[in-house]
Amino acid sequence: MLNILSCRNATNSIYKLQIVYQSLIKTAKYRNSVVCRSFNSSSKPAFEIKNTRECSKQFIDVINANTNVQNNVILYKNTTSTIFIKLVFFGWGFCNIVLALITFNPKYISTWFEDLTWTEYLKKNGITWMYFIYSIVAGPLGCVSLYIFNHRIIKYIVLHKGGKDVSIVTNNLFKNVDTITVPLEKVKTTMARDQMKNFLPLKIQGKMFFYLVDGQGKFFNEQLFDYTVGKAKAW
Repeated sequence: MLNILSCRNATNSIYKLQIVYQSLIKTAKYRNSVVCRSFNSSSKPAFEIKNTRECSKQFIDVINANTNVQNNVILYKNTTSTIFIKLVFFGWGFCNIVLALITFNPKYISTWFEDLTWTEYLKKNGITWMYFIYSIVAGPLGCVSLYIFNHRIIKYIVLHKGGKDVSIVTNNLFKNVDTITVPLEKVKTTMARDQMKNFLPLKIQGKMFFYLVDGQGKFFNEQLFDYTVGKAKAW
């Protein structure tokens, strides 16, 4: 009888121990799964979301850049003097005019209508004829080149109120400045501003040659310049 009771008590104790053991295992599995979920959801994904939000914010800032300025804004200013180009222009023109007057001979015209070959014509007129031709050809071409180059150097870039128009102020040999005002969409640069070395080529739609932004000048609002004049345009 005692043996039977002791066996029953032992069986009940083992059964209770099994129940407690199973409940502990279930609790441990649940805690491990909770820990893993919290670690996976709070560490790495949170970092990725943060980076995504930062990138999205930067992207939105670029798209929503405010170019609707309330007043005229100077984007660029170049104070470099072009007096040297002016001196070369007038000096070159003066020297070639003097050379043409010295080497001119009326027989250049009279012998032109004679029945002569090119060799006979050159022998009759001499080497002075070549100097004369050089002066009347190289003189004007050099002056035109210097004028165009000086006229293409930008002194100021001004964005007008509202951000729709822009003024390009350039040098001029016969007056202080020359101003060109065009819609913003008709102005673009051929490269990014941070890629500029010495000059930044600027193109105005409808003009034959490029305008030059000197690297020695100063950009007063670099971000606004990049979003307006320096912005890529499809034309």
